[in-house]
Amino acid sequence: MEMEMTETEDVMVEIPDNQLINSNNTDVIGEWVGCIRGKETTRDYKRQCHIQKVPPLLLESEKGRRNREYYKPAVVSLGPYHYKQTRLAEAEEYKLITLEEYRLSTGETISSLYDKVSEVVHDARKCYIEGSTDAYNDEEFNLMMLRDGCFYFGALGFANVARDIFLLENQIPFVVLEVLLKLKFPDDKGEDILNGFFNYLNYGEVVIRDEKVLGNKQPLHLLELYRSYFISLSASLALGLPKTSIMGRRRSKDKDAAEDYNYIKRNRSFASVTELKAKGIFLKCAHDESKNEGIKFDSRFCYGELVLVRRVVSPNTKAIYLNMIAYEMCPLNPNDFRISTYLRVMKSLVIQRDDVKELRNNGILIHSLGRDEDVVKMYDEIEAPAVNLYMFHQLRRKIETHCNSMYKTWVAELITVYFSSPWKTVALLVATAILFTSFLQTYFTIRPFPDDSNENIVKLLRQCIHFKPPPTPA
Repeated sequence: MEMEMTETEDVMVEIPDNQLINSNNTDVIGEWVGCIRGKETTRDYKRQCHIQKVPPLLLESEKGRRNREYYKPAVVSLGPYHYKQTRLAEAEEYKLITLEEYRLSTGETISSLYDKVSEVVHDARKCYIEGSTDAYNDEEFNLMMLRDGCFYFGALGFANVARDIFLLENQIPFVVLEVLLKLKFPDDKGEDILNGFFNYLNYGEVVIRDEKVLGNKQPLHLLELYRSYFISLSASLALGLPKTSIMGRRRSKDKDAAEDYNYIKRNRSFASVTELKAKGIFLKCAHDESKNEGIKFDSRFCYGELVLVRRVVSPNTKAIYLNMIAYEMCPLNPNDFRISTYLRVMKSLVIQRDDVKELRNNGILIHSLGRDEDVVKMYDEIEAPAVNLYMFHQLRRKIETHCNSMYKTWVAELITVYFSSPWKTVALLVATAILFTSFLQTYFTIRPFPDDSNENIVKLLRQCIHFKPPPTPA
C-alpha cells in the first residue's frame, strides 16, 4: 500500500518472516493479507467494525476542503450522525410518508414493524461509533432505525436522494435493512431490487444481471455492499498478484525490484488516453462484465489493447466515489484499496476532453454531466491518497514497456498518422503510386531500353498471351 508523501521520501515496509504477531490480531492480519492477494473478505471472526466518519486526512488537503460538501447529506439525514439538523428537517416529514407506504405494501402494522426492528436494534446500535448513540434511548433509536430504513426503500426511485444514501456518515446498519428487505420482498426478490438499483448506478440501466448482490456476504451497510458489487463487476485491475506478498519482499538488485522501492518512480502516472492512442494503444470495452476482466492491458505484435469496463458518470458519481474512498481509508476495514486504485488509473487516463471523447466513442464511458470538460474536472478533483501499489505499478509498468518499444512505436505512428481513416489510406496509396510511376519514368528516361530489346519484350508478351499449358495425363 502507499500513502501520499513528499517527493523526496523513499518508502519501504518490510515484514520479516519470523516476526512475532500478537495472537489477538492474527485473524485481522490474515484477512488483511488475504485482501492484498485479491481474496474476498470472509468475516469468519467477530471484529469490532463501526460505521465510521470521514477520516480527517481526506478533509485537510486543498481538494479535500473543496470536497467537504460531498460527504454531508444534502436532502436527508439517515442514522444518528446528522440527525435533527435544521437544514434537513423537511425530509423528516417525508420519512413518515415512506413509513406509511411501506406499512401498506407489507400489510403489517406500525407496532409489528417496530417489534421486528427491535429484534436487531441492539446489534444496530453497536454498529455506530461508541458514544454516538448515547443521546437516544432504545425506543428513540428503534424509531429512528425504522423510519430511516423504510425511507431507503422509498428513496431508491428518486435520483435527488440517491446521493445521500451512499454517504459514509449517512448509513443504516444492514441488519436493519435486511429485516425490512425480507419483509417487503420475500423469496429473495429483494436481492433483485438491489441488483437493478446497483446496475442503474453502474451502467445507467435498470436490469437484473446474473451476479449475486448478497450471496454469503454480511455487509456492515449499503455503501460497503455497493463497493463489493462494484469491484466484483470488473472494476478491479486484472493483474496476477505475486506468490509472496510485496510487503514481505526483500530488496533485490534487478531493475524492476529496485523500482518498487523508489516512491517517485513507482507513483508516477502513465499517459492519458489520447497519448496512449498516439503510441498505438487502443481502447476496448469489456461488454461482458461477468468475465471479471477489469482494467486489463495486452501488448500485441504491433499494437496495444487497454480493456476497460463500461461505466456511467452522473451528477451523483463524484459523491459516491469519494465516500467509497473514505470507506477504504477507515481503520479496521481490511481491503485492497480497489476503488482508490481504479480511480487513480482513471485520473491518469482522463486529462483533457479528447480523452473523454475517446472513452465515449468506444462505449466505455456514458455521462450525463453536459460537457466532457465536466468529466475531466470531476476526475481531477477526486483525491485517492492510498492505492494498491502492486496493482497500479504493474499496470503502469506494462504500458510503459510497450511504449518504450521503438518498433511498436514506429508501427503505431504509421497506423495513427497514415491509416487512421479511409481517406488517409487512399491518399497514401495514391501518393505511393504517383511516386513509383515518377521513379520509373525518371529511370527509363535516364536509361532507356535498346531498340532491339523492345522487339524482344513484345515477343515475350505475345508468347505469354498465347501460352497454353500442356494437357494433363489421363
